[in-house]
Amino acid sequence: MHFNLGRSDFKKNLCAVALRKTLLTLMVVFVANSYSQLPEENADSAISDYLIAIDEVEARQGAYSAELSDLFLGLGNSHISKQQYDDANLAFQRGMQIERINFGLDSLSQTAYLMSIAETEKYLGDIEQAEKALDQLYSLNAKNYGRSDARMLPVIESLMDWHTELYPLRKPRGGFSTLISLEGLANEMYKVLDENLSLEHPAAPDRYKRIAKVQFLIANHIKQYGERREPSFSVGTEGSSAARTEPRTSYKHFKRGKAALQKVVASLMQQQPPSIPDQADAIANLGDWYLIFGQMSSATKTYQLAEEIIATAERPDELRLLAFETAKIIDFSDGIERRLIQKTAPGVEVTQTIALSMQISQSGLASDFKVVDDKTTLTKSEMKVLQKYFRKQRFRPFFSNGQTQTMRFNKSYDLLSTGA
Repeated sequence: MHFNLGRSDFKKNLCAVALRKTLLTLMVVFVANSYSQLPEENADSAISDYLIAIDEVEARQGAYSAELSDLFLGLGNSHISKQQYDDANLAFQRGMQIERINFGLDSLSQTAYLMSIAETEKYLGDIEQAEKALDQLYSLNAKNYGRSDARMLPVIESLMDWHTELYPLRKPRGGFSTLISLEGLANEMYKVLDENLSLEHPAAPDRYKRIAKVQFLIANHIKQYGERREPSFSVGTEGSSAARTEPRTSYKHFKRGKAALQKVVASLMQQQPPSIPDQADAIANLGDWYLIFGQMSSATKTYQLAEEIIATAERPDELRLLAFETAKIIDFSDGIERRLIQKTAPGVEVTQTIALSMQISQSGLASDFKVVDDKTTLTKSEMKVLQKYFRKQRFRPFFSNGQTQTMRFNKSYDLLSTGA
């Protein structure tokens, strides 16, 4: 009796020790994760804490304990905060290996590690390896969920975000490869939406807008730099190899983007409660799409449809002013081109914001630039840069009585300086 009681107490004590060690490990993880969000001088402490915790878990539970994977993920993030990308990559690789040993080669728990590996490869300048990690991430999720499953949408969106952020940082040749990867993801998103998400779903409009954005980026890239015909990396999809080698024309991307924007309109028409401003904006955006691809007749008819929707609003004059009387810049890229200028030109800063008067034609082209403030003078070089910038833009023209019209508008412009 006494012997059994002692044995029971021993087991309890042993469990208590194990629990304390586990709590200690979790505490170290929490503290080290906090360090990873702090300035670089604290990163050394975080790295040290992670290494201590890793040693303790390996000594107690072995080199492939499931507890280790999270520790290696945190260690990798701490190395990133110190820009030690090679060490970070090794930590992420080790953490992913442990996940695969414990939970299987196709375990979804590898997702965070693959995304982190892609980031470190990007920092190291090896975009090809980064994209391979993302391709593996996509395939892993597709294998678990099925390519057409609605649960693939967040995965596809995260990969689209990654490539969209990368595109402005690459040179034209590499940028086109990134766009092809984006296109493969956009095509997959379209299929998933078509099979799973009704047009009444609140998320449908924004997701179809993303698809149109990709088509615009590709068409705009081809317009500026020409078309690259040879195959390049893309997210693996059935039949994608042939799609990468066929001739790419702006018209093809016009049709795909138009189809996506038509879905946006159809979806917003079915949303409950209905939003007249959102419906009018979506129809006007479709008109913009026709305009930038030279389809003036279709643009005019679509603007007229938007005007008819606006007439049903509670305050139609205010909505009409916003829609057709401000010469809105047409930008389906969400400002990527402007961000590219700011990111790639070292030391660029805004020195002055000036007001300009310009003429916007019926087709949305700007000309006849004049500085509104007589006290502001621009050098020939500044005026040349200004004209180049606005002439690359397309504007939504003034629309009234069923027709686009040439009008003058005032616009703000940021004078940029490189500090040279």
